Amino acid sequence: MSKRTVDLIRKDVQSAKNEAKKNILLPVREVEDLLALVDSLQQQLAEKDETIQLGVDMLDERDHKIAWLTNELGE
Repeated sequence: MSKRTVDLIRKDVQSAKNEAKKNILLPVREVEDLLALVDSLQQQLAEKDETIQLGVDMLDERDHKIAWLTNELGE
C-alpha cells in the first residue's frame, strides 16, 4: 500500500510540474504576442509618419510654387 501511495504522490508531483510549465509558457506566449503587436504598431506608425511628412512636403512645394507664380505675375 505504501508503494502505491508513493506512486500516486509522484504522479501528483509530476502533474503539478507539468501544470506549472504550462502556466509559465502561457504568459511567455502572451508576452511574445504582445511584443509582436507592439512591433507591428510601431511599423504602422512609422509608415503613417512617412505619409504625413510626404503630404507636408507636397504642401510646402505647392505653397512655394504659388508664391513664385504670384511674384512672377507681379501681384
